[in-house]
Amino acid sequence: MKNSLKISRVGICLLLAAALTACGGGGGGGEPPGRFSLVESISVDGGANGNDWAAGVALDGSGNLFVTGYVTVSGQGTNIWLAKYDSDLVLQASTTLNGSANADDWGYAIALDGSGHLYVVGYVTEAGQDHNIWLAKYDSNLVLRKQITVNGSANSIDEGYGIIFDGAGNLYVAGTVAETGQGYNIWIARYDTNLNLLVSTTINGPGNNTDKGRFLALDGSGNLFVSGSVTQAGSGYDIWLGKFDTSLNLLKQSIVAGPTTGEDKGYGILFDRTNDTLYVTGTLTEPGQGYNIWLATFDIDLNLLKSVTRNGPVNGEDVSYSMVLDRSRNLYQTGVYTENRGGSNVWIAEYNTNLKLQFHTTYDGPANGYDSGAGIVRGLSQDLYVSGFVTEASGDYDIWLAHYRVSL
Repeated sequence: MKNSLKISRVGICLLLAAALTACGGGGGGGEPPGRFSLVESISVDGGANGNDWAAGVALDGSGNLFVTGYVTVSGQGTNIWLAKYDSDLVLQASTTLNGSANADDWGYAIALDGSGHLYVVGYVTEAGQDHNIWLAKYDSNLVLRKQITVNGSANSIDEGYGIIFDGAGNLYVAGTVAETGQGYNIWIARYDTNLNLLVSTTINGPGNNTDKGRFLALDGSGNLFVSGSVTQAGSGYDIWLGKFDTSLNLLKQSIVAGPTTGEDKGYGILFDRTNDTLYVTGTLTEPGQGYNIWLATFDIDLNLLKSVTRNGPVNGEDVSYSMVLDRSRNLYQTGVYTENRGGSNVWIAEYNTNLKLQFHTTYDGPANGYDSGAGIVRGLSQDLYVSGFVTEASGDYDIWLAHYRVSL
């Protein structure tokens, strides 16, 4: 990482959740204030007076935290950013990657295998091809071992958003590719750990327009579940779920359309093997309320079992991006939540498996601007790590990483 990167560290708080406002966060919207204690948070400034953002996050068995996103670099647009931290958010290593066109490049998601390697997906901008899906393999010291790119037939915007490792040597990746005459199609692929393509497929939504695959989950039988969005004629952008076998044959799909023609998007997805239930989160547009946080359960055939929405007190942008399940089968999610205090704030919440909101907290960055969580992972014991960004006084976004502890 370039020496111009600046890291700001908020001191160890270990606050009671009811007093989180002293560290920039707190409950909102009339619900219980929660049982989240902010242990520590840091922000990272890329040093070029531009936006810097963290998305995918993963934790290894030794408690090391791996994060990807982007930083703005003068003369290069945004570069893919990859960093390794210890469990106390002390930086161990970092690196950046600039695509061949010297333009915008983003990292979105990370997967770890059992051999100390990490796999990162996102996109790079390449000359004459616009955004291309980018997939890379690194060792645990962030040394690049291999990278590949994928260009759709339309030479337009192709981006990778989600990645998961199945434990048997297969990487599944999801995103979007631009295809001639079809707009943007959902793209799903399976690679081996040397990044050799084994099989891939695309899905064109019924509206022949913008369709995106985002996050992935696996059940105990090797079935792959993918969340995303498709465009439908007459109802706009709607939540899409697909179920695939290991050869990426589509077994089932489901579309959830909100009550308006506004945008509905599926993001975080996970499978609970205890009860064979799929949990999906994202955002749903509701009349007069804008984007609302959406959380739902489905059975293994993608039949909707239950769904709930959450509207912030200001009727603004409320989105859940990622989820994680703990050993007690509590669901934790992060995203963005719009409040009277601080505008759009980082959202962190706990739900039970009946989709009841148990506790929540928000984090307001230093500038009372747009702040958002993006990735969440469960650490040892009752620890949670969250990635995202906060708005600084300069008006630019800085990478934000936080360590929370959940009280018993």
